[in-house]
Amino acid sequence: MLDWFAIYVQSRHEKVAAQGLIAKGFETCLPLSRPVRTPTARRATVEVPVFPGYVFCKFDSAQRAPILRTIGIVRIISFGKELVPIGSDEVSALKVLERSHAPVEEWPLLERGQRVRIEDGPLEGLVGIVSGSKSGLRVVVSVALLQRSVAVEVNRAHLRPLESNSEDREIRVMNADWQGNWPLGKLLPTVRTEG
Repeated sequence: MLDWFAIYVQSRHEKVAAQGLIAKGFETCLPLSRPVRTPTARRATVEVPVFPGYVFCKFDSAQRAPILRTIGIVRIISFGKELVPIGSDEVSALKVLERSHAPVEEWPLLERGQRVRIEDGPLEGLVGIVSGSKSGLRVVVSVALLQRSVAVEVNRAHLRPLESNSEDREIRVMNADWQGNWPLGKLLPTVRTEG
């Protein structure tokens, strides 16, 4: 049975490893993006991997030898000796990122937050977690296995909530010292509103 797996590669060998796997007939996913830079930073024209150090590949877990013999590959992500496949939702999100080449920035893995689907634009179909920013909204796409996430800037009008209660909505208020994580100890009491 073919599943998608995360593969750890040598530093700056993501493209070489992906090309080697493709040459062997494997389906790969390597989302690339132009890094988000500050206004004072030099603008880069080179696309870099969204998840540095990783390539995603679809293969039979019993046939891992050809994967491990590919140039640049260090190991397949596993727990002990058991390979752990990536969920289909995460693979779909990775493929949308790969097609879009949208600017992204690294983001801490979030356990909580509102899940949304992007309904319009180049990222249509992508599912992620909403996070605010100074200029608009970002959708955070996570790969739980890698404990990594990236944030993509989106227009509020293109988002549709996936989870909602028709009876009431819960609003969670974070302390002012929130730094991007969702620590349970920093949550204030839940406020319920009608409608």
